[in-house]
Amino acid sequence: MSLLRFAFCLAAITTFGQTIIATANATTPSAKPTVVASVTPAPLTATVETASVATAPATSDKASESSAPNAVENSNPLAAAVAAPKPAPPSITLMAKIDLATQTASIAAHGKTIHTWKISSGTEEFATPRGMFRPEWMAKMWFSKKYDDAPMPHAVFFKDGAAMHATQATHALGRPASHGCVRLAPANAATFYGLVQKHGQAHTRIHVFGTPNYAPKVAQKAAPAPSQRNSAFAPQYRQAASGPAYGYYQQPQKQTYLLDGLFGSSQPQPRPLPYQARMR
Repeated sequence: MSLLRFAFCLAAITTFGQTIIATANATTPSAKPTVVASVTPAPLTATVETASVATAPATSDKASESSAPNAVENSNPLAAAVAAPKPAPPSITLMAKIDLATQTASIAAHGKTIHTWKISSGTEEFATPRGMFRPEWMAKMWFSKKYDDAPMPHAVFFKDGAAMHATQATHALGRPASHGCVRLAPANAATFYGLVQKHGQAHTRIHVFGTPNYAPKVAQKAAPAPSQRNSAFAPQYRQAASGPAYGYYQQPQKQTYLLDGLFGSSQPQPRPLPYQARMR
């Protein structure tokens, strides 16, 4: 009897449970979309994560591409030097203005004229180069290898061997007289040499301009014709002022003495004329 009761209770409980589950499923049909809605964000999140993961290599590629030129520039010093900004040119603090027309040199420091000197530039045959020049090199004492070791004290070279230097020919200052250099008085050349040392060659410029007033050429006498030249330089001979021909002369007559007949005559005999020097 107890077994039947237990089996009946178990069957009733099972049937009741199935009824409750079926009722719950039938009364809540919108529960499925909720479950689906709760499940659908997961793929979106995964998609976003996938997109982020997919875009990560692109970013790294761009970074690598942007870093690639830097790597090339760093590996090529020439390209890096070209890409580097150029430094500003040095400021000019010392200017020497050489006026060939007036044969003067004006020295300006920081834009203010401090010296004006007489010079001697090159002659018409050896013209001084004109233009704007930077000192190339300097020598406190130099001897010209082109013009017989001529001394060039306190020389500041600026173009093809042309220099500003001292000279002992101070009487020629004020007119063209050199072989292309700019000559200065010894004290002025030493002063300019010291100024260039003080300011530096990179900050010094030498500006040569103007046209010299060359002296007119002196007319030269035309050379004689060959026939005249031969006659002009032919040897000339001189004959005795008096006396017989053939180059003989007689001494003056002396008085006759009584004993001339015994011991010979006192009259001198003719002698040959001494050799006469040629005259040109």
